[in-house]
Amino acid sequence: MRRAMLALIAGAIALAQTPAKLNPAATNAASSSAGAPVPSYPVPSYKALKYPPLPAVKIPVPAEFTLSNGMRVFLLEDHELPLIRGLALIHTGNLFDPPDKRGLSELMAEVMRSGGTKSGTTSKTGDQIDEDLENLAASVESDMGESSASMSFSALAESSGKVLQAFKDVMTAPAFREDKIDLAISQTRSAIARRNDDPGEIPARELDSILYGRDTPYGWQVEYETLDRIHRDDLVGFYQRYYFPKNVMLAVYGDFSTAVMKDQLENLFGDWTVEQKPVPPFPPVTAKPAPGIYFAEKPDVTQTFFSMGELGGTLRDKDYAALEVAAHILGEGFSSRLVSEIRTRLGYAYDISAVWAANYDSPGTFEIEGSTKSASTTQALSAIGREIEKMRTTEVTVRELDEAKQGVLNSFVFFFDSPAKTLNRVMRYEYFGYPRDFLLGYQKAIGAVTRADVLRVSKDHFLPRNLTIVAVGNSKEFGKPLSTLGKVSPLDLTIPEPKTSSPKTSGKDTNKER
Repeated sequence: MRRAMLALIAGAIALAQTPAKLNPAATNAASSSAGAPVPSYPVPSYKALKYPPLPAVKIPVPAEFTLSNGMRVFLLEDHELPLIRGLALIHTGNLFDPPDKRGLSELMAEVMRSGGTKSGTTSKTGDQIDEDLENLAASVESDMGESSASMSFSALAESSGKVLQAFKDVMTAPAFREDKIDLAISQTRSAIARRNDDPGEIPARELDSILYGRDTPYGWQVEYETLDRIHRDDLVGFYQRYYFPKNVMLAVYGDFSTAVMKDQLENLFGDWTVEQKPVPPFPPVTAKPAPGIYFAEKPDVTQTFFSMGELGGTLRDKDYAALEVAAHILGEGFSSRLVSEIRTRLGYAYDISAVWAANYDSPGTFEIEGSTKSASTTQALSAIGREIEKMRTTEVTVRELDEAKQGVLNSFVFFFDSPAKTLNRVMRYEYFGYPRDFLLGYQKAIGAVTRADVLRVSKDHFLPRNLTIVAVGNSKEFGKPLSTLGKVSPLDLTIPEPKTSSPKTSGKDTNKER
């Protein structure tokens, strides 16, 4: 041990006596400290950097056809990876939930997948389907949105036949087993009980309820009472009404031959010949402006969380491009006005943003959301109001306009950076009745937006008289009372308990209308 230690010490001494190869940077630094001249090299400014223009967006054209049963299909080959994925859109949504059974459609979509299948003489539980798909590194999912339902699958190309069969069985022969209905209802009840736990999620939820109307499908919430009225017959009835071939659009993309996949889908779905009458239009938005300040007391928080906004429009609106640019200037990114003023200069908030959230087929919202420390609540909301007023009264700068347009346009590359996104977007435009080249037209419209356009749409659409403000916080810690901004209406976050003491969660509903 001692000899080894002596050898290490001797080696270190020898290394120290060996002339080192000098680092040029270190030599220059040493020379500089000794007074010797240091050669300088010109460093270009970042402002002199030149970037090539973004390539033109090219939208691949999928193969389209209709199966013999009426289902529309879009196919797009992509042989980069040995994968095949698919997405089906079903013309339905939670807007079709009965008022007294809110949550029905989402329960149906969940149990449609988890409840297994029953087709002819064969059947599988949802757990068995899970195990089969896991062994194939695949997935089959079902989901319900506001104005569309979806089913999707993902598979390795080599096992796509088995996965497509599972996908077809779930779509065409769901079993809706009672145990999975009970589980889904129990999980939904738990979500209702926890919906006020995160104060950051409350303002946006309540703002939507106020803007669209609490008694409309766009603004209502699932409650214990409406959930307790849902039974298995309701799930089966909802499925049978909306899931039929002529009400489905299916997109498949990946590593396959178009001709082969077309024949495979025809053979797979050809025996699904269910007919139903056409689906009616979704209910219109009937809400009117609901200006005011709504406040929910939450004494256990040190910040105030807020959302403010008003009803907006659809992607079809002639001013959509200008409104997108205006919202970007107001509150999108670190160079936006709200971030520069509310966060950077005043230090009131860490997170704040604005968005013009247009919808495909119904009015969306113009919304500003964020949070601030309790003591600066009133000041922060007041400062936001001033920034909105500036947008309405003075033209934005040339630099603001250029940066906002580039920010919006640069995001286009991410809309088509994969075949999945490309095909899904094309199909969604088709679903909502938009032209195939909508995005290209929108891209040109963004490029044509002027400072005068931004001022005009801000004046016409960012309307303080229509603004609804929802805040959640501890009013005892406010520096100034919220009432200095106007009348404050208390917001009741109480979760209503069911009227029945022991509700029946599943089974046949003998009292429901036929």
